[in-house]
Amino acid sequence: MTLGAPAMETRPVPWIGVAALVAATASGILFFRIGGAPGAYAVLNGLALLLGLAVISFAPRRMSARAAAWVVALGVTGIAATLVTGFDLDGVRRWLPAGPVRLHAAMFFLPAIAVLIPQFPARTQLAVVIVLAAVFAIQPDFAAALALAAAFLFSRPGRNELLVSAFGATAVIAAITTTLLRPDPLAAVDFVERVVPDAFAINAMLGLLVGSALMLVCVAPLLVRAANPRAGRALAAVMAGFVLASIIGAYPVPLGGYGASPILGYALGLALLRAPIVPPKAG
Repeated sequence: MTLGAPAMETRPVPWIGVAALVAATASGILFFRIGGAPGAYAVLNGLALLLGLAVISFAPRRMSARAAAWVVALGVTGIAATLVTGFDLDGVRRWLPAGPVRLHAAMFFLPAIAVLIPQFPARTQLAVVIVLAAVFAIQPDFAAALALAAAFLFSRPGRNELLVSAFGATAVIAAITTTLLRPDPLAAVDFVERVVPDAFAINAMLGLLVGSALMLVCVAPLLVRAANPRAGRALAAVMAGFVLASIIGAYPVPLGGYGASPILGYALGLALLRAPIVPPKAG
């Protein structure tokens, strides 16, 4: 039995999103096997997929405004923490220690943040975007800056909030520009970056499979019966931003490449799509 206002509909499991999650992760694992990646790569991504499916299955069907605020605050803090406690690779800070693995903070936290903030007051949205844009510029992380820009701009209402939209757009564009002026010193890693062209180099059908699955990942949130349509657009845009960045440069390929963070991040974003934020009771 659900709690809250009777008129608030319980959203079904986002099956199209689940299909995209499974297809992209499975196509990546197939690429690992055919391409000769270490066996641990397939194991880690497979375990992340199972955990992600569990998150979607058992996530709450609605959230209080306070809980949503805590999730966003935790995500922003986690991303910002990379600047002081994260791994430093040639001056680049994007990862947090998580036991034996490194957690790509933006890929893990940003999908959930993107889903939730369109439901917040305009000034809160702007504050979150400005803080994240500054962090991504400092890290630096072009992929995360592009994903943030896409999520913020694509989720705009199209009317009202024009001043907030203008300030937010200025912040994300400044972050993208800053990252472009600081070329990424990290070399591409096999099975993490450049997954699609590498898959095509092995077999054209494999490349089409991986590429098509990534496209489905970006489109699926638009087809989910989200509690807030702007949230669905934001999740689609943030994933499209990460995918586009991985095509432009040597940045991790979400879901299709090695790494648990984007798998879990996308799953969490899908789970939150079906959880409307319940406003606090008056009085």
